[in-house]
Amino acid sequence: MQTTSPPPDPRLVCRSIAAAIAVTCALACSRTEPGPVAATHIDAPNTRGLRPIDPAALRITSGEIARLRGTRFAVSSPMLRAELGTVPRAGAELVFVYRGPTSRSAPLASGELRRQIGLKLRARDTCNVLYVMWQIDAERPLLVTLKQNPGQRTHAECGAGGYSVLRPAWERASMPGIRAGQRHSLSAALIGDRLEVALDGEAVWRGALPADSLAFDGPVGLRSDNAEFDAEFRALAPEGER
Repeated sequence: MQTTSPPPDPRLVCRSIAAAIAVTCALACSRTEPGPVAATHIDAPNTRGLRPIDPAALRITSGEIARLRGTRFAVSSPMLRAELGTVPRAGAELVFVYRGPTSRSAPLASGELRRQIGLKLRARDTCNVLYVMWQIDAERPLLVTLKQNPGQRTHAECGAGGYSVLRPAWERASMPGIRAGQRHSLSAALIGDRLEVALDGEAVWRGALPADSLAFDGPVGLRSDNAEFDAEFRALAPEGER
């Protein structure tokens, strides 16, 4: 009789992705903010932890952001796409507060309307990128997709083609949802050919990337659709700077 191995202890999984974030934000006003938090650490070889990124360092390819205080920024565009430099990094994190839907909506290229925020990994270009998205009011909160279009690099060439949903080796049965006015975090780490994801400091997804997905690489970044956020973006240093 075939047996199924029990899932790994989530406490062990958490050691290789973002650890629990200490909530130390004092309410200085009526507005909840991402606020200062303890340093988050991805326990992968040769890493020193995630670093807050100055919003000015982000290359915005769609939409816009507005600086708040320090490294925090606001997102109110129906569609935001941004990347950090051109050098690959092995992990990134978003710490954010959801403010509600945008005043106007923009369907995806497929025509579907989603409200979500997430990370871009291995983002060579708009046609070849790994997405880790946290969806709002969705039956499946976490969606990990690989967009892969060999030989194509512009939206005009690939459009909404080349997407595949990645299935994990292990996944938490119950995942938290995004609540308006509450502080959340989404972190993802690439360790070799493995991707590991945490929501609000808890391990939720772990799996191997398809072998052909390793044929391209690129920087980390962020993405949001049809939702307003106050956020802070964090990333691991490039390999040569650790």
